[in-house]
Amino acid sequence: MTLLAPAFFLGLLAIGIPVLLHRLSSENPNRQPFSSVMFLEPGEPRRVLAKKLQYLLLFALRVGVLALLVLVFVGLMLEGQLQNIMTETSRLHVIVMDRSASMSLGDRWARAQLTANNLIDEVGATDAIEVVAAGRVIEVLAEPSLDRAPIRQAIEAIQPGPFRIDYGQLMSSMEAVLRGAELPVVLHIITDAQQSSLPTRFADLSPRIPLELEVHNISVSGEENWALDGLTWMPMSGDFTASLHGYSEQEVQRTVTLRLNGAKVAEQDVLISANRAAQVSFAGVELSAGVNQVVAELIPNDDLSVDDERFLVVKRPTPQPILLITTNNRDDSSIFLTSALGILADQAYTVEQILPTELTIYSPEDFAFVVVSDGGSLADSDSSILRNYVESGGTVFMGLSQRSTGLNTVPITGHSINSFSQLGNTQDEFLTIGNVDSSHTLSNQFQGLRSVRFYRHTAVETEPNDTILISLEDGSPLLVEHVQGEGRVMIFTSSLDRQWNDLPLQPAFVPFIAELSLYMTNDFLLSTSAGLGSTLSAQAMGLSGGQIFSPNGEKALGLAGSGLGSDTVVDQIGFYEILAEGQVQAVAVNLDSQESDITSMPANGLERWNNLGSQSSQEISGNMQIVNNASIDLWPWVLFMLLIVVFVESWVGNWHLRVRRGMKA
Repeated sequence: MTLLAPAFFLGLLAIGIPVLLHRLSSENPNRQPFSSVMFLEPGEPRRVLAKKLQYLLLFALRVGVLALLVLVFVGLMLEGQLQNIMTETSRLHVIVMDRSASMSLGDRWARAQLTANNLIDEVGATDAIEVVAAGRVIEVLAEPSLDRAPIRQAIEAIQPGPFRIDYGQLMSSMEAVLRGAELPVVLHIITDAQQSSLPTRFADLSPRIPLELEVHNISVSGEENWALDGLTWMPMSGDFTASLHGYSEQEVQRTVTLRLNGAKVAEQDVLISANRAAQVSFAGVELSAGVNQVVAELIPNDDLSVDDERFLVVKRPTPQPILLITTNNRDDSSIFLTSALGILADQAYTVEQILPTELTIYSPEDFAFVVVSDGGSLADSDSSILRNYVESGGTVFMGLSQRSTGLNTVPITGHSINSFSQLGNTQDEFLTIGNVDSSHTLSNQFQGLRSVRFYRHTAVETEPNDTILISLEDGSPLLVEHVQGEGRVMIFTSSLDRQWNDLPLQPAFVPFIAELSLYMTNDFLLSTSAGLGSTLSAQAMGLSGGQIFSPNGEKALGLAGSGLGSDTVVDQIGFYEILAEGQVQAVAVNLDSQESDITSMPANGLERWNNLGSQSSQEISGNMQIVNNASIDLWPWVLFMLLIVVFVESWVGNWHLRVRRGMKA
């Protein structure tokens, strides 16, 4: 059918029909003989001119209807069919521009654009070219075309972004872009061949469809980069720690500055060894109440300035009271727990220590959470009070030690107790930590407990909805998170003193209790961050509605095109601010530290990748999105114009006929 498309232009011959009709209509067959026209009154020039204009307008509209009708059919038949004007040896050259952050190093991007323009010059006149940008998404910027002008314009318009790419996902996503290509494909990937962008399996670099592959490495030897790849705040000490890394063969000295809420508060010099990491710490920085925006900057900036800053949002913990229920105000568990809870910097936990019999004169709702040193010390009435407190939204941290040995069920929660484990009193009979829930917020802190020796523990039978945060090497649960009503109970199946384990003697005890306390008071969200390419919404932060502002100060539009209440794609580095419910929340967004590693893949690896172009591999799914930003086809607009012209022609035609019949126009 595409071969017949040019034949539709013959339809333009139909324009002769209105020409003939209007020619005939201009002749008046009713001629009346008259002795002399000199006695006739001449017509008004204005009315004569109006009739001529009506005539010409109707004639033009009818010609336009036929011309637009022909163009609609031709556009439908020629859409996407380049082969009509190509030879049998024509090919489709797809130029993929790597837009990852590392491409902005020095003059890499200028070399990438020069490489692309050289490819355009080398491509044959009958070959089509398509331009694709690879960043957070795969974006088609220029559809296959023989016209080089829009191709060059697309190349000039592209700029590197803050994202990283994975070459395996790139090759997988190109299958969707090239599906349905009607010409042999030559895929040109213009990139810096970053080693950190390689997939886990080299086979994932293989094209999913048959094509010729050419990878153009625009990186050069001798390029250097120094990066800030981390910024953390330690709640216990209040110190800020900035992590740095050098990707260079030389040792350099740099300065790291620290800004708090826009004001410079500290700076420190640091020596970065060749291809080594370094750290600097800032102590004594006093936080403001509420949300604090912290920025660390590496000075002077280098050729990759996008990784010379690191952003961090820190919420100053709010002082809160804690209720500690213990059988003896001077026993080991009381001393150890009180010391651990008071170690947090800027976290003035007020510990109220009482006996179980005094629980009736206190209201647990007045405290951030409740600590029970030994659940076996609670009477049934005490358990009932704490159970109501938990079900209404409270939190309890409870140990099970000597007084729990005779119990059949765990107080408050009702968990069954299978047996009491007593390995022995010698130093050689003990258990250590086996499995740790790596998906939990506190998983990193749990790793420090692996050297702890547990001589005794209470064997608790967990329920299906429980979360076992830590288990011993024999599989017995050690720390269980149990949700009950609107609250939760953290069950520690061993003692909180030195009787059943040596946990209080380990350096990890204080950080463990401190971090666990932050988690139970919901202050574990002391730092709020989001990854590039993720989505952000006010609802996800516990706010109902609100406006999100991007780091450049503009309102961030959501996925539905509105910044109010909808998810917003995080596509900038810096601080996103959420204004909702009369308060301001902030989220820090940083560059992926893998983009700072500018090391290129070895030459033999690049050669192996190029050689994969002659093969086809099995389909492997990727998670990159395909976005088509190509120009819109013209034929729908031509069809729309045709409908308008037909309507106007019909109206003008009726108007003209009324005039012809002698009716008042």
